[in-house]
Amino acid sequence: MNEFLDIFLDALKDSALLLPILLVVYFLIEFLEYKKVLEFEKSTLLTGKASPALGALFGSVPQCGFSVVSAELYSKQKISIAALIAVFIATSDEALPIMIANYKAIPALLLLIVTKILIAIIVGYITMFAFAKIFKQKKQIIKEIKTEEHEEEHKDHNDEHEHEHIHACCHHDISDQNKFHWKHPLVHSLKIFTYIFIVNLIMGVVVHLIGEQNIANFLNTSSAFQPLFALLVGLIPNCASSVILTEMYIGGMISFGSIVTGLCVNAGIGILVLFKENKKIKENLFIVLTLIVFSLSFGYALHFIPLDFLLL
Repeated sequence: MNEFLDIFLDALKDSALLLPILLVVYFLIEFLEYKKVLEFEKSTLLTGKASPALGALFGSVPQCGFSVVSAELYSKQKISIAALIAVFIATSDEALPIMIANYKAIPALLLLIVTKILIAIIVGYITMFAFAKIFKQKKQIIKEIKTEEHEEEHKDHNDEHEHEHIHACCHHDISDQNKFHWKHPLVHSLKIFTYIFIVNLIMGVVVHLIGEQNIANFLNTSSAFQPLFALLVGLIPNCASSVILTEMYIGGMISFGSIVTGLCVNAGIGILVLFKENKKIKENLFIVLTLIVFSLSFGYALHFIPLDFLLL
């Protein structure tokens, strides 16, 4: 009973650490929508050609809450798919703090950060063009331009229409722009917090029942399959997966290429939030498949390079 109480408290603690950043970001979004809705929604900084690089830098901050918020923003079309992919790949969750705490892993940490940022940028730009081809986004852009031209011709009518249909990040009406909806970001943050806590609790129980050592032994079974095994662990939507991967790498059980694979695909709760908030299932599957393919590709490319010297 005490063990499950510890799991419950750990899940609550991990989830609570995300709550402050969720509150800050959602209140910021609400404020931007309250002040300048249209300018925020059409920002080329979040959706333009520089978005993969910005997403990679944004995601490199060791905070899994960023992947959650990025998934939310993407589902509301606030950021590009390239930026979302870059954030997912660049994020490293608990890996950075753990490696910083182990001085012998500092060289590996520096290379890991640079490697993941570069991979995030490269894959982000590849995704930008591939997504346009596969989902024919160019036609959609042309359609939107024509729609905007039509709306300009009927400006008076459309001004009223926009007030009726402008929505914030979870579709609440903000047609009254003279009022700041402080309840929405608060309630929304608490809802996401509850969702994250439930997932963390479930995953904590699963890891406890299987056992961290059993997972470690499984990943250490065959060197050639280490990146693939690391990928499977990395797909676990919980910070425990990044902790396991990092500890095994520091302990010399998996290669640098393997930890790159596991951490590049380890977007944490972000992927679950993406499937929950974004109703376009094909897009979600495309994003997950992109993470898997490129994480494995870059991971295996690094797996067979002798980089043992990175651990002092």
